[in-house]
Amino acid sequence: MPQQVTPNSLSGTVSSLYIHVPFCQSKCYYCDFYSISTADSELFRLWHETIKMELQRLKDEAEVNGVSILPLKTIYYGGGTPSLLAFEFLSEELELCRDLFGIAQDAEITLEANPEQITSERIAADWLSIGFNRLSIGLQSASNHLLHVMGRRHSREDARQAVTLAYKAGFRNISLDLITGLPDSGMSDIEDTLAFINTLPLTHISTYALDVPRNSRFEKMLVADCERFPDDLTERKMFHRIREVLINRGFEHYEISNFALDSFQSRHNTVYWRAQPYLAAGPAASSYLAGIRRSNPASLLQWKKSVEGDGPYSKTNITEIISEEEAMRESMLLGLRLLLGVNAKEFQQRHGRDYRLLFASQIEELREKALLDFDGETLRLTPEGENFCNIVFREFV
Repeated sequence: MPQQVTPNSLSGTVSSLYIHVPFCQSKCYYCDFYSISTADSELFRLWHETIKMELQRLKDEAEVNGVSILPLKTIYYGGGTPSLLAFEFLSEELELCRDLFGIAQDAEITLEANPEQITSERIAADWLSIGFNRLSIGLQSASNHLLHVMGRRHSREDARQAVTLAYKAGFRNISLDLITGLPDSGMSDIEDTLAFINTLPLTHISTYALDVPRNSRFEKMLVADCERFPDDLTERKMFHRIREVLINRGFEHYEISNFALDSFQSRHNTVYWRAQPYLAAGPAASSYLAGIRRSNPASLLQWKKSVEGDGPYSKTNITEIISEEEAMRESMLLGLRLLLGVNAKEFQQRHGRDYRLLFASQIEELREKALLDFDGETLRLTPEGENFCNIVFREFV
């Protein structure tokens, strides 16, 4: 395959890997990710064998595609429900990553898990023994009636048990996901969830406003009875209350939707927010390599065919080739998600341009609207800008 042109200076090396696990026991009513509700062991094995093939091809064909793979600093198993995978599959895959790419000694290796899968200390200890050192557990809410509304398979107590067992097994980096704006939810549910998580040994919280995907169970619910869903003002009150309580607990609000204790920020997701390159494997997984964005087919069998055929660097999987102008806009758009903001010196080092000149009109307009704060070196969202971040982001698209 011919050498690809690398449009920007950071695109040539990569040290992060995302692996998409498409399997679930059942589809949650808000989910818009590619997933398959199945317990078919043959499909699990097909996925596993194809992942190993894809990882091998990512290594073997990197150089000719303008990619230099460094020892991995972050690995992230997302889904779907990665905790459904057999232990031996996870063990084989991480060992293959060590053999092919190398794994940095201080790498962050994350496994997404549902609470109902962590039923013993031994399960979590096994994950820890093969290299996973961070768990991202899908709580969403601690209110049992809301878990039922979402189609979740776990209870409040399942989540408490999962975190407790993982901590006893030795995990010291545990994250929970929360969703605000759920149907039938109110501020009392937020207070209940905050009281619940306050009892747990957590290092990271991700909290997202509900997005209702097309053709989902929630869309049908919204059409049938929109009054069940909190309005935007109520949803913002929910988020602000979560932020207030977490900051008082010592969490840093470091990204629009994410909070962490000191040094426990998600290193893998920060790669995305800094528009840095990353490898990807699995159906529907997307990579950003050598200035080129690719997406694998959102079909288990079509993905297998793609991996066996042209492979992960296939031109047919290209969704976007990022020009330097587009890369600069992405650095602004994604960087503003981080509460630290976008630093002029760092931008200059990466792109060789001064964003204060490039985006002078956008910055001035958004400052006048009190959505951006600028101290001459660093551009940040204001608290109002956090509430209306989509307005800000549109200016850099």
